[in-house]
Amino acid sequence: FFSSRRRHTRCSRDWSSDVCSSDLEVEGLKETLEAFTQLQNEIGDKDAKSKVLIPAVREAMKPVLAMAKAMAPKDTGLLERSLYITARRPSKKDMKSRYISPKDSVISLVSTRPIPRKLKKQFQSSYGHLKGKAYTNERRKFYAEQGYAYDARAVANEFGTGKMSANPFMRSSLESQAQSVSTLLGQILKFRIESFKPKQKI
Repeated sequence: FFSSRRRHTRCSRDWSSDVCSSDLEVEGLKETLEAFTQLQNEIGDKDAKSKVLIPAVREAMKPVLAMAKAMAPKDTGLLERSLYITARRPSKKDMKSRYISPKDSVISLVSTRPIPRKLKKQFQSSYGHLKGKAYTNERRKFYAEQGYAYDARAVANEFGTGKMSANPFMRSSLESQAQSVSTLLGQILKFRIESFKPKQKI
């Protein structure tokens, strides 16, 4: 399943999102998914996901990332630069989302890059003594200089706040590219399955 921050698209036959949900038929994937199931049985479910499915869904999300970058607000450009794709097997934390089910094999997200723990410690060490607006302003400046959007501006643009109207771009990116992603996923999975299986026989 795929996602764009707080937005998900499932590879377990349906699609949904944390910011909006939309179901659609994943057409043309039946034979490919059957072949993937066979591959799981041959090499093990864990290897099939990590070596075939996860890279495939990450690559298939590229149209969504490109559209999200194109539609992201361009005030400083920081939000656009911080967008990226990640793919993984859902964690216990992921499973707490009402849009993720135990049937979901893999999730892929278009999101803002997480701030490294080391960088957070560095900021706290240097500026942790500040309070209120001074702390907030320094944090924004510090992380911006490192190329990170720390302030949930993606969520603020998507839903709006008390001071600004909504300007959704993540939702539109996924919705406009959903069919492209499903088509691309089928092509990538077919290629990866066909190329991976011969290696297993060597």
